[in-house]
Amino acid sequence: MWLPAIVALILLVPAYGQQGIAYPIEVRFQLDSVLSSYIAEWHHATLELENRSERSIRCIPRVVVTKAGKILARTKLPRTRVWTISPGERLRLRGNEIWGELVFPDDPRHLDPRWKALSDTGTLTICIHVTDSMGVEHFTAPVCVERYVFSYQPPIPLAPVLSDTLRAMQRKQVTARFQWMPVLPPRPGTCYIVRCYALPDSLNIAEAVRVQSPLVERRICNATSLEWHPQHLPRGRYVWTIRAVDAQSELPIATSDGYSLPAVFTVAPPSRAPRPVYHHHRRKQ
Repeated sequence: MWLPAIVALILLVPAYGQQGIAYPIEVRFQLDSVLSSYIAEWHHATLELENRSERSIRCIPRVVVTKAGKILARTKLPRTRVWTISPGERLRLRGNEIWGELVFPDDPRHLDPRWKALSDTGTLTICIHVTDSMGVEHFTAPVCVERYVFSYQPPIPLAPVLSDTLRAMQRKQVTARFQWMPVLPPRPGTCYIVRCYALPDSLNIAEAVRVQSPLVERRICNATSLEWHPQHLPRGRYVWTIRAVDAQSELPIATSDGYSLPAVFTVAPPSRAPRPVYHHHRRKQ
């Protein structure tokens, strides 16, 4: 007996517009033309809602991000944060006020979906629906824009690499100077976690990184080099990696979860100084 009532309710949802009745809220939406794949960085976005009706309206911005009809992200319903707009009032929302409470279809329980990269890039469609907290009653027509979305490329080790050999000096520390190419495009507020591991013959590179504790682990922000002065670094092979993270959230930046490809280098023993050659000259008789 409830089915006809439910169907009737669904048919009444888009009553505004279909029956020639103006929507009660007017929307103005601004968003950068080029965006990163992290919605947390869409903080310049603004959404202005103006209530042109004679009643107060409790509403939310409901976001749907798609590519070629596939949903990449959407607002979780019911949304807990609800705004009340009085008659004639304008409400201005920015950044996370718009994008908060998102879910990703492939990972609905992610810690903070805004800091998980969208699963696709290129030209995406971002739609804003202004509705009640359940997404049932619509207070304006959907506002949709197309934007180009890019993904950050992970850091790249520059030195030391496979062709490089660090040579220990007698009675002196070995100095390892790590250098890398930053996340691209460059972004402020990026930190890099540098780790270095021993690479014994019994382990491959993946195993060395996975099963061992790093010999050194340093976090450095807004820079692309690091000097390490270990007290003792035995001869042999070593592998090092870089991971890019956001300075505030500590969440990874760029594809491959922020990790660079590993780089291998060698530490050799100190070179032997050539023995001095003594020339004996005979005295003239």
